Amino acid sequence: MKDQTKLYYFLVMVSIFLMADQIQADKNAIEKATQFLLDHQNEDGSWSLIPGDESDAEVTAITVQALLAQGFGTGAPTINRAVAYLIKQQRGDGSWNGNTAHTIFALVALKMADRDPKAIFKGLTWLDEAQNANGSWGSELGAPGNILYTAAVLSGLKRLVTPRYSSLNKAANWLADPSRMNDDGAWSLKRLSTSEVMVTSWVLQGLSATYDVDDRLVWLKKMQNPDHGFANFKGKPSDPEITAYVILTLVASQDPLNTDLIASAYLKQAQLPDGSFKSATPIELKQPQVNIQTTSFALLALNARRYEKLFQKK
Repeated sequence: MKDQTKLYYFLVMVSIFLMADQIQADKNAIEKATQFLLDHQNEDGSWSLIPGDESDAEVTAITVQALLAQGFGTGAPTINRAVAYLIKQQRGDGSWNGNTAHTIFALVALKMADRDPKAIFKGLTWLDEAQNANGSWGSELGAPGNILYTAAVLSGLKRLVTPRYSSLNKAANWLADPSRMNDDGAWSLKRLSTSEVMVTSWVLQGLSATYDVDDRLVWLKKMQNPDHGFANFKGKPSDPEITAYVILTLVASQDPLNTDLIASAYLKQAQLPDGSFKSATPIELKQPQVNIQTTSFALLALNARRYEKLFQKK
């Protein structure tokens, strides 16, 4: 009995030490990614996709979300400068660049920063106008419905409006239509083409506002690679940005198995010494490259639980 008691206490102590190591690793990865982003803010308050390139409203909005989720105050100088840039970039019609994804990312950033309700209202009004009659969104006003754009807008809308908001429910019903789902229960940009982790992650993030998506999460988790990361397709090398999308989806969907914590271990391994992350997921890039968008999504994923709690309070 004494030997069993000693073994029990030994295992408890090992678990405590392992947990402490995990927390310290998370803290180090988060601090390095945060510093990389701070070091590359442009003079006008924005961020660029590639450090040194032209300012980018979409990337700036994602980075603002990542820094606020990390714990920056809404009045921090870094946030103030970035928000001022975003507000200045809003068009007269309420959009950012006339693009639905850019607009929803900017609106979520402004909401998190507790800024300019009028700008948010204008943006939501434009998104309502850009929504197609069937509930979908394309990339711009009048564009045909696109699964990825609809999912991205829906994922942001659920953070801005109540579940009874008509645009939200119409979009969710459009995405959940079985005719848009592949036979394996996942999604791709073109139906019946190979299912994609990126598209499925965004769809499930959006649908989690109004649907129980636990059964769909099973497919997503089966796509995890041996290194605990995710690629857009099974068997391909893991990618930090794709992995970040999955982590955000699992946390938003309240996955009871904590798969997101396992996936976070991959992000810490993939992080470069300067705190950045490399990926070719941004559509502008042809080859994997260090970029602000991927680094921001990775930081957001490492703080995914805090990110969700921020919206539960609002």
